[in-house]
Amino acid sequence: MERKKKILIANDDTHVHEMLTVVLSSDEFEIMHAYDGQETVERVDDELPDLVVLDIMMPIKDGRDICRDLKKNPKTKDIKILMLSAKDQQFDRIVGLEVGADDYEIKPFSPDHLAHKIKRMCEKE
Repeated sequence: MERKKKILIANDDTHVHEMLTVVLSSDEFEIMHAYDGQETVERVDDELPDLVVLDIMMPIKDGRDICRDLKKNPKTKDIKILMLSAKDQQFDRIVGLEVGADDYEIKPFSPDHLAHKIKRMCEKE
């Protein structure tokens, strides 16, 4: 049996956690949660998820800084990062990708579309 893919949802909005947990609940994923930047860094270091759904604007530490740090660290550089943000200007998307995000999704989002994107990103390993 294949190992479940670990998905860390890093967002300060509990509704995002609830929606993604519902659409990703299957035998294929192990869902983990972090609600601020510091908790995100600790969970990534402890659990080494396959993919992080990372909000940009979070308490304690900004998602762009977290992404940049994860991609610079040899231990975490291969973790896929999907930025999720209400910041929807072209500039924001470019910055997200420049700091190392593998993809960028705008809020509000379609939970089913985002789940499909996450599944596709996890298959590309």
